[in-house]
Amino acid sequence: MAVAQFFSKLIPTDLFAGLRVTGGYFFKKKETVQFPEQRKEPADRFRGLFGYDVNRCIDCHLCARACPINIIFIRDHAEYEEIDGKKKKKLIVDRYDIDVKRCMFCGLCQEACPTEPKSIWLTTKTYEGANYERNETLYFTKERLMSWDGIRAYPGVVPPDHGHAPGNPTGAKTGGGEAA
Repeated sequence: MAVAQFFSKLIPTDLFAGLRVTGGYFFKKKETVQFPEQRKEPADRFRGLFGYDVNRCIDCHLCARACPINIIFIRDHAEYEEIDGKKKKKLIVDRYDIDVKRCMFCGLCQEACPTEPKSIWLTTKTYEGANYERNETLYFTKERLMSWDGIRAYPGVVPPDHGHAPGNPTGAKTGGGEAA
């Protein structure tokens, strides 16, 4: 027993366990992507750039309330229309802005959205938002959220105003109508 304790203090066996993991990666073939000619496709769970569809938005403000750092700004007004002699109130979104430079990409805004399919979503596979002026280009208005003006989309991914929906980044037509 004393000899085993002596050798365990003399030879750090935990160090060899860690070195075994490191050594395994040392002998594996390296994967190099020649960016920007080649691009590595993000995983399905990757939360890329925001997608937004103003036609689906019911102006409930749940996404703004769910945001833990308050980066979603919504301003709206009510319009009344008369249907069958009754006045019906309809909320119209005037401003829907997201300050992406402060965003954690947590996805809570997407989870809070009650519409189906979602009116705000993050699973877009687009990750190239690099720019030189962050104050203007990383502040998205509702028009920029829909068109991705100034953003280089991942190859094959279309902006939300051209048919991109949650779970369908390429905008491909599906047999069951709109992609969910």
